[in-house]
Amino acid sequence: MSAEPTPREARIRWLAALAEAGWLAPLAAEAVGVADAAGRILAADVAAARAVPPVRVAAMDGIAVRAADTSGAPTLIAGSDFAPLDTGAPIPDGFDAVVRREQVAIDGAGAHVAVAVVAGADVRPPGEDVPVGEILLQSGHALSPFDVGLLAAAGHTTVEVRRRPRVAVIPTGDELRSPGEPLEAHHTIDSNCPMLAAQAAADGAVPTIHPRIPDDPHRLGEEVMRAVLQNDLVLLVAGSSRGRRDHSRNVLAELGDIAVDGVAVRPGHPVLLAVVGTTPVIGVPGYPVSAAFTYELFAHPLLCDLVGRPAERSSVAVVLDGDAGGRDDSECMVAVRFAAGAEHQLHATPLSRRAAALHSLAQADGYIVVPPGPGIAAGTTVPAFLLRDR
Repeated sequence: MSAEPTPREARIRWLAALAEAGWLAPLAAEAVGVADAAGRILAADVAAARAVPPVRVAAMDGIAVRAADTSGAPTLIAGSDFAPLDTGAPIPDGFDAVVRREQVAIDGAGAHVAVAVVAGADVRPPGEDVPVGEILLQSGHALSPFDVGLLAAAGHTTVEVRRRPRVAVIPTGDELRSPGEPLEAHHTIDSNCPMLAAQAAADGAVPTIHPRIPDDPHRLGEEVMRAVLQNDLVLLVAGSSRGRRDHSRNVLAELGDIAVDGVAVRPGHPVLLAVVGTTPVIGVPGYPVSAAFTYELFAHPLLCDLVGRPAERSSVAVVLDGDAGGRDDSECMVAVRFAAGAEHQLHATPLSRRAAALHSLAQADGYIVVPPGPGIAAGTTVPAFLLRDR
């Protein structure tokens, strides 16, 4: 069995080191305009500042009447004893019901009402949808466009949300080139940093991709220090293995504390979990799938902690259409693609396990976790964690 910690054990060790260094979560709150709040995380419960509707309003187009005046319908109601109104309009004082437009004809003699109505007919009372003071949304909730509409209707112009975490993504390596740069045969296009930045943005963070740092430990240390002073999380990409040009380990050990050096998980086992000052730093392995799952295992839950929301991904039950092999020394993260099966069952096909198989990851709908051991046989029903909305 591996001496490396499991992903869960690694997170516990890292969080303990962060707490000892004085790291605090969640982040401070800030007020933003309701119209700009979609996707943000509430920092406090929100109660309705105004009832919806605020007064009695018409539920349908028609006329406001006294219900008693419609008894014995069809009947004629004089002009002073009814009031035309549209859906959503306030009901004038003295009236207690609405006769729908298709049930009345208005001419010079008055309103010819075809049916009798009872008091309260097609009248929405104050607070029918939202009573004033009712808790609408709770702290930690991610605001949807519909939540934004609810908050506006309930009288809010601003709302308290968590500050968006700032995430630095630092590319390293002499062989790297950013997308669009001139390339020679030995160069590698940096796909990890755009991918990691996009993952962070999807989690509500504000990512910044830093200038590429060559295989120079002094320059790498300087860039890490710049990043930790301005960000809530630093992703140091590549250089976490033990090759001749892998400097992340020594740099992080010199600048701060490495809480975890390697995790019993494939792909991604060379990950480094560190703290510099009070800032969490992840030494992200260089292979693309390793980088993606390192983010999923460690960056995603940390960012959720920073904004005060649950970190658990949504999951669905799937039937495996192929074997998912395991390892005795590690958990295995296996990307899967979903397909509809018989009897409304959702099936999942395991995709390539190679740490560089970015094409497979791009096709994936989710992933499964294979515990240490022989693996999971085809036909087994397992939980699959969603990587994208379906």
